[in-house]
Amino acid sequence: MKAPRKNDDGDRRGLLRRVVGAICLITGFSMLMSVAFATPAQAAVFKDHELQTLLDAGRADDLEKLAAQRGKADPDDPQAVAALALAQLDLVDGSVLKQNIQRLEQCVQRTPNEGACHYALALALVMQARGGSKFKALGSLGRVSELAQRAMALMPDAPEPRSALQQYYLALPGFIGGGESKARALEQDVKDPAQLSLMRARVAASKKDWPAMEKALRAVRTQRPELLLELRVLWSDYGRNLMFSEQKDRAVPWFEELLRNQPNQAMGAYGLGRAYDALGQYDKAVAAFERARGLQGAEQLGLDRRLGATLAAKGDKAAARTALQRCVDNRRGSNGDIEDCRKQLAALGG
Repeated sequence: MKAPRKNDDGDRRGLLRRVVGAICLITGFSMLMSVAFATPAQAAVFKDHELQTLLDAGRADDLEKLAAQRGKADPDDPQAVAALALAQLDLVDGSVLKQNIQRLEQCVQRTPNEGACHYALALALVMQARGGSKFKALGSLGRVSELAQRAMALMPDAPEPRSALQQYYLALPGFIGGGESKARALEQDVKDPAQLSLMRARVAASKKDWPAMEKALRAVRTQRPELLLELRVLWSDYGRNLMFSEQKDRAVPWFEELLRNQPNQAMGAYGLGRAYDALGQYDKAVAAFERARGLQGAEQLGLDRRLGATLAAKGDKAAARTALQRCVDNRRGSNGDIEDCRKQLAALGG
């Protein structure tokens, strides 16, 4: 047996951080959307078109309002329970998450073939793990995997559960249940060329094979809302890589293309703002961020933190304070964003 190396503890901590990070990936935009209902399978989270439309568009505030109305009318409605939990996943108030987990556990017990509850519970457990210890997060792996796989089994024709499992496998090493081979195996039986291209783009991203990722993304041709959501998330991931590379000038036209293709979605304008900010073009960055604020899905992007920092960089302290205070007051802001905004406010004397 080899003697322990001096950095063994650091290696173990690094692995644990990687595992926790893998769990947290499940809460990304592309994994937030969709699961199956009981047989026969259907390619949507909700049978209700209005709920599904809000989910696909990333309109969390509107989805929360509608789900709450449905739940008030029928507290045992599984779709309302799942929709409310999904809409409230990113709320700062931890007590809301705890309450939703209890409701989802009851939903899974009451309606074991209700895929929406399985999927929403997996995501809620991930969010709970993020707020706890790393070892508690590690202990959540098995349950999260089980729930996600059950969701995929209940809805084999839907792309989202398959995408969720793919991200899960890519983020974890093989000896604890992940690995590229498992991720690639999920490509089998995928009939939609656009879905297949998105899955291949994700594998390429995990290997930092950026040319392959770009090629796969440009091959996507679809009008399916759930795939358009995945496309804009992966497109933004690639754009962020451009921003922090020697090709940062390419980030602006890259996000302009996303904004042209999905003009009602905030993610393109938000990415464009970040790209201009990375180039030091603060006036253009502010204009892009302000445009994003009026588009769908803006509430989930942490916009005001970026806007406030950019306004401060261009010397507009009053407007920066206003944006940063909105960030602090945002009920959907992450704890990290809120803390950073408080620090920025303090630095501005606000």
